Amino acid sequence: MAKKDISAIGSATGLMASFATELIREVRAQGGSDEDAYRGLADQNLARQFAELIVDRKAETFPVTVNYNLSLAEMIAVGRYDWTNDDITAKHFPVKGKGGAEREIVLIHFGRYISSDEALREMDEQGLRPAKIEDLLAFGTTYPDKQREFPVVALGSVWRAPFGLRRVPCLWSLVLRRDLSLFWFVRDWDAYVRFAAVS
Repeated sequence: MAKKDISAIGSATGLMASFATELIREVRAQGGSDEDAYRGLADQNLARQFAELIVDRKAETFPVTVNYNLSLAEMIAVGRYDWTNDDITAKHFPVKGKGGAEREIVLIHFGRYISSDEALREMDEQGLRPAKIEDLLAFGTTYPDKQREFPVVALGSVWRAPFGLRRVPCLWSLVLRRDLSLFWFVRDWDAYVRFAAVS
């Protein structure tokens, strides 16, 4: 093992020992016992909650205009995607509205593996509704490079494919390509995914 690796491990070990010592001291100050502190150190849920506290996951907000004067095909065309799933059609994803609608798209980053149902529940608790396909397309057109940073999912538009399987639209990037894709609703989304919502 290289000296640098040994040094890094030693540094991390010292940091963890220091954190454990400080936690025990704080637990005692709150009237708890050493047992409480040890239980806390071994609790994986506590580790997740602690990680959520220290990671900055502020939701980003992006103003967009949804142009309902365009058909779904035209909304897709102005987004200039390199590839679009053939099942993203007006028949599968009907769009209803008139004129232009100003929206605030909120990108939510949960920072953990999460199911679609759980993501919807958390959005609802925050007073947000999941973005529909027209919201997603307005976002993709206005901020075309965002999907190169992370996938953006719209859980507000769901197409029930043959055999009853549900699919939702997603802005995706593959190498340099910008894709408008469909993904399965019934899945656990990766921690780096963003969910588009409307405030």
